[in-house]
Amino acid sequence: MKTKAIFTVILLIHFSLKAQVINVWKDGNLTFETKYKLDSQGDESETDYDAENQLLGLNIEVVDYQNQSEAFLNDIKYGCREICNDMSMSFVRDGKPFMSRNKSYFIVCKDDEPVITAIIVKEDQKKVYEISLYCYEISVKKGIKVLKSFKFI
Repeated sequence: MKTKAIFTVILLIHFSLKAQVINVWKDGNLTFETKYKLDSQGDESETDYDAENQLLGLNIEVVDYQNQSEAFLNDIKYGCREICNDMSMSFVRDGKPFMSRNKSYFIVCKDDEPVITAIIVKEDQKKVYEISLYCYEISVKKGIKVLKSFKFI
């Protein structure tokens, strides 16, 4: 009996440590998972989402497809580097695509902390999502895991 109780406690601890929070950006039709809920403090609209907690910060901007250069749309790896340069961050390393149903790519930059800069192109809706994920107190590996959890609803 005592063994069952100990096993149950261990399972509860295990699952509570692995629990994820699903964050929802209603106006952007996007969800993503984090360890702890991000606070957007009402800083969201149809084209902009800003949220953070003590561990990470996230900014997503939806820009018009037609306003992007052909070079940007044809090579989103180049586009990620342009965002990094525009924000006066230094380039650290290339990443890779992270979504299966949409054209996507990320790179890792550095400001005061590592920043994962990413782009998602939704060609069917002619929208480009420019993403900056600030890794305040999480590793880049965990930040990439957050990025890979992005899903459109």
